[in-house]
Amino acid sequence: MTIAAARAQLAADDTLAGRALCAAWTAEVDAWLGELVVAALDGRDPGGVALVAVGGYGRAELSLQSDIDVLLLHTGRRDIGELADRIWYPIWDAGLKLGHAVRTVKEALALAADDLDTATGLLQVRHLAGDRRLTDELARKAELGWRKRSKRWLATMARRVRERHARAGEVAFLLEPDLKEGRGGLRDVHALGWAQAARSILWDTDQASLRAAYETLLGARVELHRRTRRPGDRLLLQEQDGVAEALGWTD
Repeated sequence: MTIAAARAQLAADDTLAGRALCAAWTAEVDAWLGELVVAALDGRDPGGVALVAVGGYGRAELSLQSDIDVLLLHTGRRDIGELADRIWYPIWDAGLKLGHAVRTVKEALALAADDLDTATGLLQVRHLAGDRRLTDELARKAELGWRKRSKRWLATMARRVRERHARAGEVAFLLEPDLKEGRGGLRDVHALGWAQAARSILWDTDQASLRAAYETLLGARVELHRRTRRPGDRLLLQEQDGVAEALGWTD
């Protein structure tokens, strides 16, 4: 079965919703990318190269319309350009949206030292294929770097949160809320998690409440993507009844 056929099959399976659908699609993509890496290596030593999921894909939260964000780590292999092409092109050919980069661990960490989006993305890396030691090294050093620069990053993140709230409005009170960027949306839970990785700010009871709210928001976004067959985070009025019905909500 092709990856496109697997996605279509999952989209038609109304027994899957929310995180369960994310988990199923993530598992399909994980397995497929692992096969692409094996084929790209074509019997060559996998040492010194690793394919790593970052961001939402790193959290294993792929909806059917999510970008596949990956990082190809290497230790200076001469064939890294060829390997990258043999991995990226089949993904593009399948019609999937790909966010990609090819870097050494040192290069990735250097970028994370100056770019907030990269720094937060590396807090959620997940090994997919190849040399696991590279993934483990990146995850460990990215977390250390985040804590080291926490004062600067938390101040920058707070400013961005305020700007995002002013732009996107309140999830709870808008007729057509932005489930990801709005105040009280998915991105706010991500931001709390990133802040927690820098210093402890949450009680255990907070974690439970956040998980429940997050699952509601995630489920709505995943179902929105399935119904519209396109990316997007604004829950339009015309989609709300269908999303609620699919998720078993009466309102």
